[in-house]
Amino acid sequence: MADSHLGFSNYGRVDKYGRNLLEEMIYDDFAKAVDQIIELKPDAVVHAGDVFHHVRPRIRPLYVFKQGLEKLQDAGIPVVIISGNHDAPKSYSAISPFYIYEGMKDVNIAHRYQYERFDLGDCAIQCIPFCLDPGDYPKEFSKIDRSGNDVLVMHGLVETLKNRKMRTVGEHELKDSLLKTDFDYIALGHYHGQTQISENAWYSGSIEYFNFGEASDKKGILLVDLDRGEEKQIEVRPKYMIDSPSIDCKGMSSAELAEELLSLCDPVEIHDRIVRINLKNVSRSAYKNLNHSRLNKLGSTALYLKINIEYVDEKERSDVPIDALRLHEEFVNFLKGETSREGISKSIEDDVMAYGSDLLKKAVAVHNTEALDASK
Repeated sequence: MADSHLGFSNYGRVDKYGRNLLEEMIYDDFAKAVDQIIELKPDAVVHAGDVFHHVRPRIRPLYVFKQGLEKLQDAGIPVVIISGNHDAPKSYSAISPFYIYEGMKDVNIAHRYQYERFDLGDCAIQCIPFCLDPGDYPKEFSKIDRSGNDVLVMHGLVETLKNRKMRTVGEHELKDSLLKTDFDYIALGHYHGQTQISENAWYSGSIEYFNFGEASDKKGILLVDLDRGEEKQIEVRPKYMIDSPSIDCKGMSSAELAEELLSLCDPVEIHDRIVRINLKNVSRSAYKNLNHSRLNKLGSTALYLKINIEYVDEKERSDVPIDALRLHEEFVNFLKGETSREGISKSIEDDVMAYGSDLLKKAVAVHNTEALDASK
């Protein structure tokens, strides 16, 4: 497994205790993954980096990970972990969060920016954790002491996937030349999609979805049989990110647009899911006249609902004459659309609308009497 990113939070939805819902879900899913591993009864567990999302994790993610390690300990399953770019300090003077777990029985951690080997039975787990300098990976690789039954563990983006850069701090590229075919298996971390790179090299991917670019990825862990050279994909939970195909809304009225959105946002279908609805060629006036409070309620069952809009040419807007006397109404309609997307509270929205509308009415009145006074 890899890239659990414990401590990651997003989207702002909280539970009754004020805890971020996505962060809590990630903790729960990590615990489920540990339970599934125990049921599978493997000889060992390998975590290929980015256990934590932050290099200085808070108490909660540190404790959740410790609970998982203790469960595996109780089940008699040894663990090998390497640090990734997210959970490795970016200087020698900082302290790695993994020092906390050193000394735990059957827990082996490579986190000191250098090659380490851990022998489990007749198999050698050859580990190259995150290195401060990208040029250090070949140097550390040259230190590998082969046993004849070897698993290589690394964290970074292999050259084959260089067009899939995640552009995160410390993202290092791993040379394809390091992926030697004489390893029994190569366990890779960093890329979040469950992907086979070569006959013996895999990214197990992350358990979770962290952005819409991952919506089509397979997620979970891998059960690897070294004797047979087989990998089995294990799903931890059903797919919960939906990125809908782009829908052409050219010529749609407000009513038709509302009907389309209602069909895509069934409360049961989007419950506790991360959803993006993509609309193109949308009329600004049609979208503006939608019942936005109803749209907000529509997404209340989702973990996160984003309506991604591509409007028709701006010329449509400039061709429509605006009555200056109704400028305050245009402002109110515009603000309703903006606040509904940003989730601004009703009290703030009402105050801004009242103040802005009053200001525009006064400005129009002054303009019409040609008595403009900058001090007013």
